[in-house]
Amino acid sequence: MMKKLAAAFVVLSLAVLPAAVACDKEHSTATQSAEFGKGPVKDVVLTGYLTDSNCGAANAHKDGAECAKKCIKGGAKVQLVADSKTYTLEKVDKVEKHLGHEVKVTGQLDETAGIIRVVSIEATAKG
Repeated sequence: MMKKLAAAFVVLSLAVLPAAVACDKEHSTATQSAEFGKGPVKDVVLTGYLTDSNCGAANAHKDGAECAKKCIKGGAKVQLVADSKTYTLEKVDKVEKHLGHEVKVTGQLDETAGIIRVVSIEATAKG
């Protein structure tokens, strides 16, 4: 009985692990290949949480700030999770102070690529 249980655990672990790793790689590959200006562009003001392209929505909250900071320093792109969507922010510096609280991002959104060219980032009243 124990051997069957151990074997089932190993098989299940091996099945779940590649899916979790693939999720991160697919997410960051998709955001890296997109280019701003290839699709329709519109002015936007969005409210949400900043995160990183490795973890995405999983870090888009108060407790995800440290992990997001580490991933961004490691080369991950800065993203905004707002209205149940994830947007990549184009070339943003010094976002660490905005991680872990709600922000308002103003800029131009390329609707096809999901990339925002940022004009400003500011903390909201909730932040």
